[in-house]
Amino acid sequence: MTDIPAGFSQSKRSSGYLDLIGPIFEAGEGADYRLGLRVDARHVNSRGTCHGALFSALADVYLGRLAAMSTTPPLALVTAHLGLDYIASASIGAWLEAVGQVDRVGRTLAHSSGRIFADGKIALRCTGVFQVTSRPVPGRNA
Repeated sequence: MTDIPAGFSQSKRSSGYLDLIGPIFEAGEGADYRLGLRVDARHVNSRGTCHGALFSALADVYLGRLAAMSTTPPLALVTAHLGLDYIASASIGAWLEAVGQVDRVGRTLAHSSGRIFADGKIALRCTGVFQVTSRPVPGRNA
């Protein structure tokens, strides 16, 4: 795809599932980290609009990465809860872009929240709670 917004590049972090729905693109770092994806024919439901499961997957990946990258080195996290409020749909060709914030990182849980925009219009509000599965131990090399 050649029509990716300026500043975004294909994510080097992937998985078998993300390879199926991607490519996923990312831009920025820290609090300015964003994730993006161009909706194509694989992503739509029988009504021709972006399937809610794609929004859910993008929200889960984005909120988890955002929370994980809030520490150095990044935390190892697994999703404990994902809250989604669907606001609008997206059509084939729409650019989905996730933005958000880390709300709190505790000893055992990390919380983040955000929004996914479709061509600049809000389409989803999302919140995530992630269980910290491992933390770096000060003074110990990994």
